[in-house]
Amino acid sequence: MNALTACQETKAKFGNAVLEEISCCGQRSLKVLKEGLIPILSFLKQEAGPGFEVLIDLTATDYLAPDPHTDILYFLYNPQNLERLCVILSAERLSAVPSVMGLWEGANWYERELFDLFGLKFLDHPDLKRILMPDDWVGHPLLRDYALTEESVQFKHGVKPKIPSAIIPHFKGKNDKIAE
Repeated sequence: MNALTACQETKAKFGNAVLEEISCCGQRSLKVLKEGLIPILSFLKQEAGPGFEVLIDLTATDYLAPDPHTDILYFLYNPQNLERLCVILSAERLSAVPSVMGLWEGANWYERELFDLFGLKFLDHPDLKRILMPDDWVGHPLLRDYALTEESVQFKHGVKPKIPSAIIPHFKGKNDKIAE
């Protein structure tokens, strides 16, 4: 089933749980309510039905305006017709949302990454802990209001860290060479 038909059938079947259908630059997306997320993803995954059985990516975008929230984006793929579909869930910042590991075991590290970098908690996740930042790190670096700092990082095996401001070249002018 193609993405257009899958969107139409999902809206017909789940009614109020689908808030909006978006089509932009050849990408179809469905914005859904938290309560409808798992049933809608389960429906879309059915091999005999819509056939969007592959979770190719799970990411998020944080917003401060008009109201602070985080959009969680589930990118699905149908290997039969090579089409993609995005399911979007808007959640309060630092809130708890359903885990999709029951549908895709591969969502494990995606959800851990979103927990680590955005502070989202995934209900019923078997091992929700930091995956990129040190265990004692305070805050979530991909939130829009996270303070930009240069923190020194302790690397293992005697590796010396580079200071970000020292490795970014500084240009003097249009015709000048990089400052040493």
